[in-house]
Amino acid sequence: MDSIITYLLLYNQYLIKLVGELLLFIAKYIPLKQMLFDDSNSPEYQKFKVDRLPKILKFEKVDYILLLEYYKHRYKKVLKPVKIRNGKSIPESIICPKCGAPHDYIYDNNGNKGQFQCKICGTTFKENNNATKPLVFKCPYCGHTLVVQKERKHFRIHKCKNPDCSYYLKNIKKIPKDLDENEKHKYKLHYIYREFTLNFFKMDLHMLPKSAVNFSFKKFNPHIMGLCLTYHVNLKLSTRQTAHALAEVHGIKISHTMVAN
Repeated sequence: MDSIITYLLLYNQYLIKLVGELLLFIAKYIPLKQMLFDDSNSPEYQKFKVDRLPKILKFEKVDYILLLEYYKHRYKKVLKPVKIRNGKSIPESIICPKCGAPHDYIYDNNGNKGQFQCKICGTTFKENNNATKPLVFKCPYCGHTLVVQKERKHFRIHKCKNPDCSYYLKNIKKIPKDLDENEKHKYKLHYIYREFTLNFFKMDLHMLPKSAVNFSFKKFNPHIMGLCLTYHVNLKLSTRQTAHALAEVHGIKISHTMVAN
């Protein structure tokens, strides 16, 4: 019994010594102040984090006649057409792109500036843009429609360009006040969403190209690979510093070339 207690005490002292060495290594090689910043404060190294998913609106056409019957069945009254005010009527050519309601059920939504709203289904649209996209992405912070910023081979980049978005206003306050306008593009200020167009279910995993990266290690296991990623990516150490940390803290001898690979 005494031998077990003695062993545990010695092992506990060994762990305390190991923690002390780790704290000294962190204080010497890792800039702790940088860890307090987020994406907006480090254009060179951006911390990995997951943004909120956008609000996805799927455009589906419906029949306004069925909606009128449903309204009558539920509320026990007929939905009347829009009353004309100030002698301003909606042109007969204007119909709702979602339910097909005629101009009698269409509001002038912004005072003759080209935006309309359907009284039956509530869809807001414009005369020259009926918003019949199959999918519409909305910013989860402000609710504005995301704009396609770039087209890539396997995905599209959607961006919120609302200057009053809470996500943008929060990040714009964190960048240096004396920063030049031409340098702002290095910081992630606006909400961004990537829509992947690649069908992952049709990918043939057995037909990988020759240039594909092989994650199998000849001498090291996946746990060591995870340590390399933690030190090199999360803690922003160089490949040589990562190799040194693995040797000093974990007793793992690995070259900086293997870390880079």
